[in-house]
Amino acid sequence: MFALPQIASKGQRIVLFAVLALTVVFCVLATVFQYYYLLMLPVVVGVLLYAFFYTDRSLLLFGSLVPLSINFDDIGGGMGLTLPTEPLFILLFLLIIFRWLIKPDIDLQLLAHPISISILVYLLWLWTATLFSSMPMVSFKFVMARTWYIVLFYFTVVGLFKQFKNIHWFFKAFTLTTLGLVIFTLTKHAADGFIRSSSYGISWPFFPDHGMYAAAIAFAVFILVMYGFAGRHFGISLPFAPAVLLLLAILLFGIVVSYTRATWLSLVAAMAVYLVLKMRIKFGWVLLALAGVLTYGIVQQDQIMYDLEANKQGSSDDIEGHVKSVSNVTTDPSNLERINRWKCASRMVSERPWFGFGPGTYVFQYSPFQKSDELTLISTFSGDLGDAHSEYFSAMSEAGYMGLLSWLGVVLTTLGVSFRVFYREEPGKVRYTLLMAMLGLITYYVHAFLNNYSQYDKIAVPLWTFTAVVTALDLYHRGTVKSDSDHVADTKKE
Repeated sequence: MFALPQIASKGQRIVLFAVLALTVVFCVLATVFQYYYLLMLPVVVGVLLYAFFYTDRSLLLFGSLVPLSINFDDIGGGMGLTLPTEPLFILLFLLIIFRWLIKPDIDLQLLAHPISISILVYLLWLWTATLFSSMPMVSFKFVMARTWYIVLFYFTVVGLFKQFKNIHWFFKAFTLTTLGLVIFTLTKHAADGFIRSSSYGISWPFFPDHGMYAAAIAFAVFILVMYGFAGRHFGISLPFAPAVLLLLAILLFGIVVSYTRATWLSLVAAMAVYLVLKMRIKFGWVLLALAGVLTYGIVQQDQIMYDLEANKQGSSDDIEGHVKSVSNVTTDPSNLERINRWKCASRMVSERPWFGFGPGTYVFQYSPFQKSDELTLISTFSGDLGDAHSEYFSAMSEAGYMGLLSWLGVVLTTLGVSFRVFYREEPGKVRYTLLMAMLGLITYYVHAFLNNYSQYDKIAVPLWTFTAVVTALDLYHRGTVKSDSDHVADTKKE
């Protein structure tokens, strides 16, 4: 836990005591007149005061709680809301902007960092595409939310991560809340025998579907992997390693019985990248290999589709059968519908190649681009069963080809910097912390080929916070942070 600073200002103390006194009076009146639900007011006031006086530190606390926030699909006007985190994030965003307007504090080193530049380009293009949107208000709300997540959990949090301990405070708090969520969900799922049909909604009301639930869990997996196998660098003694690995097993079991094939694939991909790092293969060669695979896929797409059509394995409660169904593009409704949505996105960008239909508009605009012979058992014309089912296709259809390129720029720049930091650092705190963030990000980058959840706080917070960790390690912690075991050795030498 990081220590909270004292409120030194006399004016701040006066405001604090005045608010507390009014709260007490209000609670007494609520009790007298039997409006007992108003007794929640002290909690609300306490949270607001904490956010006001400790704005920066509130980010780490509230951000770590997103796995436990509750979704409300419709609060009126067709708008959804996640409580209590989303209103708190809006409040923190306004406080930070207000503070910046009063006393501008620009970190030019941060703004000049490659990851920051790629994010700014991405954000700028989203706002540009909003100007040409087919639904301006929808796009404005979408990009406004994307902006406050980036401002809060990338640009603001990077400054907090100048203190190395804050990185691991967030990692530990986020992992603990994720574990609490998984244990709660597994308890419910166990009553149904962990069957696949129950997995789709078992995480409600914390998550709207099993895909987002599994994607969020995956962010925490490699945090526990590093604490379990490299714990000595973080002050975790060997006797506690089995306990950490037990917690890791709980997370992995939660992912397995979520029956989310995209997350299973993403974990395999992250482990493959780790092997690439161990072999010290340069990132340029990795990009070249990916370009080769993509080129081969385009040239041989007819033959590949012919081979895939031979697989008739559908989704199954049997894990092995469920894995095999990943490549079934003939009879599996989920896979067929995903392809239908991708084809719609391709037709949409063909019609509007420069700016797309506008950020956040795919779900409202894709319906006319469906073809009758591509419809599936789960196809809909009302846009109520998911989005483009791909972060990449979504960016392309909503913000044009530049939207796709700007999103790819964020992904590839973050990976490129991660490779550089890994090869620069010796085994120790910095390198293993980098792996926690980098491999967690890779799980979502891969998952994002098959789903898109970055507009939700459950994914947006770890996505941009983990990105901030990579930037902070590159900017502020170049081999300067020793492991606890190194400090012990230095002490003995003295």
